[in-house]
Amino acid sequence: MGVRDADEPVERVFQALWEGRLTRDDMTARKIASFLGQTTMVLYHHFGSLDGFLIRVDGAGWRRLAELLEARARAGADARALAVGYVEFALRHPDLYWLMAERRFDRAGLREQGRLRLARPLWSSFVELLRRHGSSRPAEDTHVLFAGLHGIAMLTLSGRANLGGGANLGRSNLGEDPNLGEEPEPAGEDPNLGEEPAGGAPVEDRNLGEAPAGANLGEAPARESPAAANPGEALAAEAAAFTAARRLADLVLPARPREPLPPRRRT
Repeated sequence: MGVRDADEPVERVFQALWEGRLTRDDMTARKIASFLGQTTMVLYHHFGSLDGFLIRVDGAGWRRLAELLEARARAGADARALAVGYVEFALRHPDLYWLMAERRFDRAGLREQGRLRLARPLWSSFVELLRRHGSSRPAEDTHVLFAGLHGIAMLTLSGRANLGGGANLGRSNLGEDPNLGEEPEPAGEDPNLGEEPAGGAPVEDRNLGEAPAGANLGEAPARESPAAANPGEALAAEAAAFTAARRLADLVLPARPREPLPPRRRT
């Protein structure tokens, strides 16, 4: 049976990554097709390529993160709580976050195919969030904050986040060059935030009001970091990561009066 709605397999794979039922090792055309109960042609017919499919899943991840941070902001969270929310998202859903922030895509090819349409609107939603929290240079501050929070998250997930919390959290220390993933995009370019889904609602149109400021952003990660072999180390690593995220937010966004959130549009 063919796929009638091209958004349906994207949502299924996104949800499986979110819940830990799929991992980064499953992100091949053959394994994804098997999970969907289809042949690999479903990816190439509807999405052009494996990259064309995964960039849609990537975009679903960034939309979910934007929604969760927006929900926290509407519940009264300050910039420090939003920074913790970003890191918490990465730690709770490491394989989804790997797809969003670490997997290398053929961006030039995807751009030529018109499959990066949502990148700028999504990026703009994060920039606007920082502007409302008092940033005088929100575009620059968003780049800085994302880079720092990504570093904190990846060091923690790799077990190399010896951030001064007392526990020896890694197999190596910060005197070594940690493997932080692939070569970053040029500084002047928006990060890879995914493709616009057919008929997808803008971020601001979605229901963002449920999560309280301190909400748990998800379930326990499916893929444990090296520190997770010892529960005490895992908790210490997470606490150190959250402390570092708060401090980074203080450095990037010194305390300023933040603007009230605009009223949410009714759908």
